[in-house]
Amino acid sequence: MKLPFFHPTLLKVFLKPLLTKIFICCGVLTALLEILALLDDASTILDRHLGMSGLFKYIGLHLPTLIVEIMPLSVMIGGLFTLLQMALSSEIAVLKAAGLSTINMFRYLLPGPIFLGFICMAMQFWVIPPCEQELNRWWNESATQVNATDDLHSLWFHLGAGILRVETVSHGGNSLSKVVFYNRQTQNGLLTGCQYYENLTYEDGHWAAHGTSKQLTLSKSQTQATVSELPIPPDLKATPQQIINMTMQGVFYTPQQFRSIFSRETPSNLPRSNYLMALYATLLLPMQMAVMLLITLPITYIPPRAGLRNPLPVYVMAAGLGVVILQGMISALGNSGSLPILIAISSGQIVATLFGLAWILRMEEK
Repeated sequence: MKLPFFHPTLLKVFLKPLLTKIFICCGVLTALLEILALLDDASTILDRHLGMSGLFKYIGLHLPTLIVEIMPLSVMIGGLFTLLQMALSSEIAVLKAAGLSTINMFRYLLPGPIFLGFICMAMQFWVIPPCEQELNRWWNESATQVNATDDLHSLWFHLGAGILRVETVSHGGNSLSKVVFYNRQTQNGLLTGCQYYENLTYEDGHWAAHGTSKQLTLSKSQTQATVSELPIPPDLKATPQQIINMTMQGVFYTPQQFRSIFSRETPSNLPRSNYLMALYATLLLPMQMAVMLLITLPITYIPPRAGLRNPLPVYVMAAGLGVVILQGMISALGNSGSLPILIAISSGQIVATLFGLAWILRMEEK
């Protein structure tokens, strides 16, 4: 029996329960992760006198990140429950008897994860960066108001050929203390001198120095140095928003911000490999969703009479978690520069795809 490329009835049969279960799993897992995050930070928010509005602001700004992070796992769990229910109710057996192969079944399921992958990609590029950046700025600003020094980060970052160190970033990036500019030669990176500013504040679109300002200049032989007063204002071509963004515990940038970082128009505090890994991981989200769904296909081989006594769902769940762990380990190698970026970002998905196909072929032989 030859089936059309996409039969509307079969699309409805597969996609409606699949998307429903994915959204339910995503909602439950996201709520659990949000509760765990609040257990860590709720006391801090209340200690800073931010009240219930602060709690809701924290939840709202942090929610998009949790949704995108948990979506691949939600696709796997939703696919597992959908196929398990269809297998136990003999729907899979009827469809296979009508001539629908496992691969064609996967083809009818695939539009759902692909669609969710593109939605998550758009959120990762244009929704999450503004939310995370605002959350980081608000967190820093509220810590400054109550003098919570433990939450005021220090910062090292590149600016052109030089390197800057900031002891404390406060007031949402508008105030910097104990700032040191390390000047280097462009050709060989040798240190030529440094400038020290006790405090810098952002006023009327530029940085103004307050307190002690000194300059150290090295001789050409690199054996002697002279220290002098520094009356000139600092040449810091970075906005408070750019500086506070570099204190985030993660890489959350829009495509325009990625382009500025790669072209060195804006400062950066991480190796280039970290930004490339974050960019490519976002671009491969649809592929990751598809792979997580592929791993669940062995569920279709559960005999209807076996019921829940069959251990195959447990094996599928373990395989999905193993893929997540494997990809995390390989991504760590990519972030450190130990592996080429394309290999680091795609090898986990390729291994999972080959494993899933081999598993399906093995089940076909039985």
